[in-house]
Amino acid sequence: MLLCSLAGIYSPIYGQGTIMYPIVENGKYGFIDQQGSLIIQPKYDGAKQSSEGLAAVRIRSLWGFIDRQDSLRIPAQFSSVYPFSDGTARVQSGQFWSFINQQGDLITDKSFSSALDFSEGLAPVRAHSGTVSGLEPKWGYINQEGEMVIPEGYVRALPFSDGIAAVEVVRRILVINLNTRWGLLDQNGSWIVEPIFQSMRNPSEGLILARKGKKRGFIDSTGTFLLELNHEQIFSFKENRARVSQDDMWGFIDRTGKEVIPPGYTWADDFSDGRSLVLTDDGYGYINTDGIMVIPPQYEKASSFDEGLAWVTMDGRSGYIDPTGIFVWREGE
Repeated sequence: MLLCSLAGIYSPIYGQGTIMYPIVENGKYGFIDQQGSLIIQPKYDGAKQSSEGLAAVRIRSLWGFIDRQDSLRIPAQFSSVYPFSDGTARVQSGQFWSFINQQGDLITDKSFSSALDFSEGLAPVRAHSGTVSGLEPKWGYINQEGEMVIPEGYVRALPFSDGIAAVEVVRRILVINLNTRWGLLDQNGSWIVEPIFQSMRNPSEGLILARKGKKRGFIDSTGTFLLELNHEQIFSFKENRARVSQDDMWGFIDRTGKEVIPPGYTWADDFSDGRSLVLTDDGYGYINTDGIMVIPPQYEKASSFDEGLAWVTMDGRSGYIDPTGIFVWREGE
């Protein structure tokens, strides 16, 4: 959807305590700081979200990384890149993925058909694509030395959070594949919660979104349901609020399951920096965790706040606003 595409283009870039935000002028990308001051002149062909002191930039068709002084720390050589996480970045060359450190060196000589970012020292990887049925286990976890520390044995595997990760396995009777189930692993690859759930998401703020039979809601790390919900759609908790939908309208519940912001928006995003991006008949605006509209719905396009700024478009001109709705930088100004 629209907001996802905006996030890929206009997400903030972090530099050792100082944030760099990409801007675009005349088709070229540069960077501003959080106050809206220009720090790198627009000259790149693309810019993506990064972190840990390095910013991803595209030179012609290839991606590399620069620092805040606009020094090309890692030459443009990758067809796609993701932000640094835990000191490593996920990079793509051709059809395959690998990981580099902040010096640009590969942490392993192995490449993967699929991979997710490092979190808590481990990254989910898949060496070979699955078959048409999608049931064959292919995912495992590597450490930051590139060693496969949790063997490939999962249909799907999510990044670690709070020391545990949600994984999906094949359920078999004798040699017949029946279906799949989700459970929770620790960092040694041992089950914390056996795979008995039809669906599951990773832990977020101490709760895990899961479904078992007719039960749907949030469980704890023992697999016990703490909240059972009946909403049409449910997402994980962010800033003590979980977004839910009912009759195609969106709102939020608190950790007790109470609808603290009743479903009344055409669309809503997770809370970030104390704000949630919502869509009304008047356009995109922002509410706080109490449901108060703190930035009026007036934007044709918008993204969620990330580290203090959000990218929006109003009256055909785009720029960054702060949490009060004031533009710190705007196209043409």
